[in-house]
Amino acid sequence: MKGKILISSPNLLSDMIFYKSIILIVDKTEDGLTGLILNRRSDLFITKDIKSTRKVKIDLYYGGPVSNNHFYLLKSESDHLESIKIDKNLYWGNNLEYLFDQIEDGLIDQQDIILFQGYSGWNIDQLDNEIENDSWIVLDDQIENVFNYKENNSWNKIIKTLGKKYRIWSNSPDDITLN
Repeated sequence: MKGKILISSPNLLSDMIFYKSIILIVDKTEDGLTGLILNRRSDLFITKDIKSTRKVKIDLYYGGPVSNNHFYLLKSESDHLESIKIDKNLYWGNNLEYLFDQIEDGLIDQQDIILFQGYSGWNIDQLDNEIENDSWIVLDDQIENVFNYKENNSWNKIIKTLGKKYRIWSNSPDDITLN
């Protein structure tokens, strides 16, 4: 599952956390799976003064309901030992000081990173059961589009491409009671 994309199915319409979510599975261990919600930008951001003349502002995304007091980074390249490889040129980690140092040195473009607060997690059997119960749609070969999924309407665009069964949901409002 590591490197796979999960799309919440319309079966999760009443789930306030995962409703219309696109999740990248970033890690798999014997204890379970870790994922980050790619399309849930929060109203929060982190700023830091660098080189005492410039301020860097990075938007914060809601990665999931687990460990909301920690921050996680998704980036397109790694030259740091603490980064964990997900696939080809995609890595994740949690060293924010390193991130700001790389931005300060001009080695990382802010468009090539996403910063998350918290993560989503499942034990091995739990996610398998949720997939079997049609709560999640698994996309295998979409990892190269990860940074495009942070747009607000990404879920609607993806669900539209998954066939007639899901097409009716592609235009549903974020608040389904308004439909």
